Amino acid sequence: MRIFYIFLLWLLPLFVDAQVITYDTIPVAPDDERNIHRSGQSRSFTGKETSTGIRRGDTEKGRTAIFDRSKIRIGANLGLSVSRNYTRLGFGPQAGYQFNRYFMAGAGIKYYYSKARTSEYTVRDNLLGANLFGYFYPLSFITVFVQPETNYIWSAFTRESTKETTSHSGLVPSLIVGAGVRLGRSHITLNYDLIQHDYSPHPSGIYLGVSAFF
Repeated sequence: MRIFYIFLLWLLPLFVDAQVITYDTIPVAPDDERNIHRSGQSRSFTGKETSTGIRRGDTEKGRTAIFDRSKIRIGANLGLSVSRNYTRLGFGPQAGYQFNRYFMAGAGIKYYYSKARTSEYTVRDNLLGANLFGYFYPLSFITVFVQPETNYIWSAFTRESTKETTSHSGLVPSLIVGAGVRLGRSHITLNYDLIQHDYSPHPSGIYLGVSAFF
């Protein structure tokens, strides 16, 4: 029996060695991308990682700005005409945004004052308006123009013989369309008011329009 126990003690180390699981490995350098310990040691981020696994710093770097201040365009409609019997003054700031090379749009306000006098009567008009506008560029030097607007007009009509004054006021809508050429950021167009309201501040037929933005 003693010999049997000695034999078992001799087999025990062999049995333990047989139960050890071994893996096939290949030697790699510490900075090799196949090194499984490398990712845990070198994982450092400049930004915080979100719950989706995307680093916040990466999204901020790759995000494209929606609003670009360099694409803002500022312009103005100016009106000045003075003669012995007629005076017209006007100012209308406009602000637009150049969305791309084919389209610019924006909005504006304006105020106009005019006075016309004859031997029989004197007419004074005041206009305060707001508008939207859009310029389309099918070609770099061609533009198509549209401008819906609404104007509040108040006028006074005075007969010179009796000095009797009649006044009226109200909202006057207009829808201007036009087409022409583009010279840099300036536009020269032939325009037409589609609504043709009786008190429209625009001429009754086709007229020349000039605008400039900076």
